[in-house]
Amino acid sequence: MWIFIFIGAGLLTAGAQLAIQGFTADYEQVMKTLLLHQFVVPHGLIAVFGFVINVIHPEKTAEKLGWPSGPFQIKYGFAQLGLGVMGVLSIWFQGNFWVGTLVTLYIYGLSGLWTHTMELRRKRKEEGRTDRGELIAIIMDVVYHVVLTWMSLQIPGVWSLS
Repeated sequence: MWIFIFIGAGLLTAGAQLAIQGFTADYEQVMKTLLLHQFVVPHGLIAVFGFVINVIHPEKTAEKLGWPSGPFQIKYGFAQLGLGVMGVLSIWFQGNFWVGTLVTLYIYGLSGLWTHTMELRRKRKEEGRTDRGELIAIIMDVVYHVVLTWMSLQIPGVWSLS
């Protein structure tokens, strides 16, 4: 699953930043660096990847998925682009802005949970099997969002109302 590569890339870039800084960051700064790189790298890549496959090559993407192509893909591609823009803006806008980024990620995650759950149910009904890929995607989606939320709670000022 390509999302693991994107998340891993975010971890690698965060590790590189911390290494360049000489690993002198305290716990809070490490959490902030890890979370920022999860906003920017995976979600920036999702934005580019999603925009290309859904806006530039919608028919090919729909065919690969076994779904009908349609205008919904253009909307979805632009929604993914918006997600990436939120992630990249997190470089300059921090604090409470990160809550907005997280909420955007939660909503995007809900779309994944919905889609993967419906596909899991459909395949179980039509094919009589549980699709491991869909099940792994559901579990990963939940775990990833829980981890991002936990990381954000380690950083003062993210969830404050001021």
